[in-house]
Amino acid sequence: MSKKIVPINRISKFFSEEDFKFQIQLGRESVEDFGNFSIVLYKIDRKKTNPDLYGEVGKKEIIFKPPIELKVVPELTEAQNKVYNKDSGSLRFLEDGQFKFSLFQEQLDELDTDIDYGDYIGYQVSETKMIYFSVVNDGKKNYNNEQTIMGYKGAYRTITSAPIDEDEFSAR
Repeated sequence: MSKKIVPINRISKFFSEEDFKFQIQLGRESVEDFGNFSIVLYKIDRKKTNPDLYGEVGKKEIIFKPPIELKVVPELTEAQNKVYNKDSGSLRFLEDGQFKFSLFQEQLDELDTDIDYGDYIGYQVSETKMIYFSVVNDGKKNYNNEQTIMGYKGAYRTITSAPIDEDEFSAR
């Protein structure tokens, strides 16, 4: 089944496809060259990973594709102070906040990859420590006003990932 191609010509009197491409070029230069924040995408190979009868996979049975470095705009939300024992509050732990990041869709297209729910993200927080997250919102619906350029069409995605326990994932 072929997809019908319909040219997007809204606001074409003031903003064309060439203008859109130029804006993406400027944005990517700013993010990828000047910002230079990197993450590592650990993409699950869903073809090689075999779930059991209930669609579940043990953490040691997940097969990953080779890691990919991506240039992003990061946002690490504030850590949350949690309590195991609500009565006395004596057993506390500090859990990392969510990790959100934005990147241009064109970068993923050039690397022939995508980001999906459940994929793992590594973010280097110091010279000796990388923390890991699991994708909980893959940002594929990027045609809202915030993620378009002048309402023309989607240009970038914002991905949300949740912190994971240290023993859930270790870079392989």
